[in-house]
Amino acid sequence: MAAAVALIWVAIAFAAAFATARASPARAGAGCGTASASTVAIVDSTVTADIYANELAGVEVTADLAHVTGAGDLVSAVASGNRPAVLKAVSRIVFHPHWHIVRLRVLDSTGAVLADVGGPYVVAPVAGVLRSGARVVGSFVMSVQDDAGVAKLESRFVGDPIGFYAHGALVVGLGAALPQRLPTSSTVTLGRVAFRSVDQTFKAFPDGTVNAVIFVAPSPHTLTAEPCTTVRAQEFGRVAARLAQLASALAEHYHDYAATVRIYTGAEVFVRRGGTQLASTDGGGPPVLPTGGAVTYDGVSWLVSSFEPRGSTRVYLLIPPG
Repeated sequence: MAAAVALIWVAIAFAAAFATARASPARAGAGCGTASASTVAIVDSTVTADIYANELAGVEVTADLAHVTGAGDLVSAVASGNRPAVLKAVSRIVFHPHWHIVRLRVLDSTGAVLADVGGPYVVAPVAGVLRSGARVVGSFVMSVQDDAGVAKLESRFVGDPIGFYAHGALVVGLGAALPQRLPTSSTVTLGRVAFRSVDQTFKAFPDGTVNAVIFVAPSPHTLTAEPCTTVRAQEFGRVAARLAQLASALAEHYHDYAATVRIYTGAEVFVRRGGTQLASTDGGGPPVLPTGGAVTYDGVSWLVSSFEPRGSTRVYLLIPPG
């Protein structure tokens, strides 16, 4: 699953206190018009890619690599070539109640598979070696997430329908009745509505690729009238607001929340109550932040989006230039 700082936002229910949170838009320049849909799609695909990247190299991945390489029973079994013992050790690791390794394949020093335990549709494989002392006795491939898990995270964080396609066929789909075959067009009709499809290629387990396709709904007319910079900032802000909605005790976890938003959006996050800063991903930040528009900080012009998860407390996102 996702990094440790994000775990508290994933499994908990939406809090009613944040149900009306919205990003504050900037209003300057010409309307984005028909480009608004592609602008939103770029943001949503960026967040989806960040979800995948965190499953490939997040802090939980580092912890789980240590669980595998530090498993004495596994190393001993591989070193002796004892296949039943290897299978027992691999099963213990995969089905551990407090770890989230969805699949683990272990090989001997010649590359022969000794055990392979886990689900069929898995992404973000990470490879490593097994050592007994200084001697390499085998290798492994593990993953902390499957296709369904990434789809659930995208559904919670972004909210677009999403499908995973293996060899062109749909294997996981959430959010709508999706095409059974990998779309070949950038526009797909779902329920008589024309969605924009965005196809990303992720690594499959243990090798090969899988296609992750998000389906982005058309933008409302009120959004198309905004400048594209506003559309972009507002969409990142919408994702940040959804992450806030996933927190049952946001006020006690602003630092974790800010770090989580940083992981999945790339934005710098500042949480302030009046003149008091409650949390930050980048030190003190600008002394004054507008609720929308742009601000220059550290010599860079950033887009700004913000919302109030609760009265008198405001979350500000400084969004990197696009």
